[in-house]
Amino acid sequence: MPAKHEKIPLEVVKAFPPSLLLRLIENAKRYLKKDDTWQRICDDYGVGIDYIDYIPMAFADLDVSAKTVKGVVYFNYKLLCDGDFFEDFAYMIHESTHFFQQCLGDKPTKGSDEGEYLDNKYEIEGFQNQVEYMANQLGKERAEEYVDDLLDHHNINDKHEKKDKKEELMSLI
Repeated sequence: MPAKHEKIPLEVVKAFPPSLLLRLIENAKRYLKKDDTWQRICDDYGVGIDYIDYIPMAFADLDVSAKTVKGVVYFNYKLLCDGDFFEDFAYMIHESTHFFQQCLGDKPTKGSDEGEYLDNKYEIEGFQNQVEYMANQLGKERAEEYVDDLLDHHNINDKHEKKDKKEELMSLI
């Protein structure tokens, strides 16, 4: 019997018609409009929940899961290889936060490549929103597991620093 989420080869995902990729993004946007985290973020930035419809989004070849460049949100094609884009809506929350920072803020944001990544206040805000969304949708345990993996990935090894950073990233839960 096949696994719940068989791996779809990357070359197959990249060959998906643009109409299918856009439909996946539109379905995610529609879902997020009903989400408490998305609604809070919109309140924080003083926009309506439908503002997500104006955020340009696409799939691309990336060296990260997702990124926002000059107000355009890009998702890595690899996110689709497991056949389940639902868990990846959290990246849409994170990157939409960057969209708001870049397009509605009063000054340019510090890039993710400038300085220590997890000390960047713009990244922290994005991760806090993402983790809140994950806790609400996937459970607190899954959100905490994500934060632990994130800290490990960024080589946060000092026990006290790890504890402090984890509390900061999970502060909205």
